[in-house]
Amino acid sequence: MQETGWCFVIGMGKTWIWVVVGVVIGLVVSLGLVYAVMPYYYYYYNYYYGNYPSTSPIGPGVGNYYVGYAYSTYSISKVIKEIMEVPSYAHVYPGNNTIVFTSKDVNLLVVAMMGDDAEKMFNATSPPYVHGDVFVIYGLINPTLVIPAGAVVHVTFINLDDDMYHNFVVTRVPPPYPYYVMHYIGMSGGMGPQMMLYMEWLPPANYNAGYAYGYEYAFTITEPGTYWYLCTYPGHAEEGMYGEIIIMGNSVSTTAPAPTYPVTQYPGSYYGPSWMGGMMGWW
Repeated sequence: MQETGWCFVIGMGKTWIWVVVGVVIGLVVSLGLVYAVMPYYYYYYNYYYGNYPSTSPIGPGVGNYYVGYAYSTYSISKVIKEIMEVPSYAHVYPGNNTIVFTSKDVNLLVVAMMGDDAEKMFNATSPPYVHGDVFVIYGLINPTLVIPAGAVVHVTFINLDDDMYHNFVVTRVPPPYPYYVMHYIGMSGGMGPQMMLYMEWLPPANYNAGYAYGYEYAFTITEPGTYWYLCTYPGHAEEGMYGEIIIMGNSVSTTAPAPTYPVTQYPGSYYGPSWMGGMMGWW
């Protein structure tokens, strides 16, 4: 009887050991799942609500960064008025569709809209590679932006299109662009800030109510070279919704006549909607 009691005690001791071991294993597995899932949860939560990390690299130069954006609505009539109010440090050259910025602190008001509407509204000409929607910056359509290296660029991007979604993304990958440009840029290793690549597509403007959707963020590029801005909505960059950014390491000249910079707009080869359709068919 006594021996049976000891066996029972020993058996219970082993049971508790296995219970403890099981609990420990469960905690380890749970923590592992949490650490595995949290980055994705954090990304999608912040993507949905527009809360992005404060800094991310945009190029190889040390100190390149962008600051997370704030999402809001804007008065359409006020935006159309302000898009033609050129800052004193922004020198607009319609002849070669270029805007030269001479300040280290740049305010960049960008709107998206249909190309035909932009040409009529601003009496401007679209670049020959454009076949659809466009960006308008201080009265020019998809202009080349010449910016000093290290300048802090405060972007205000507003979607004035009445029936299409748009965003404004900076990248190192040049055109021509395929239909699914977001994945193309990512696979080409030149996406710039990762969260900027996945920046939210803004819904069309509400002209009946008189307001449009927009967001604001800031970026700086310390490494001189050629960069690009574009819309990542499928098909938009492919149809010419992009422009060039030239980061100048030396002083930027604004003397007349209009300065000549190594502007390299591409004609754009047609890839077609099925270029990545097999791989990205979920679009």
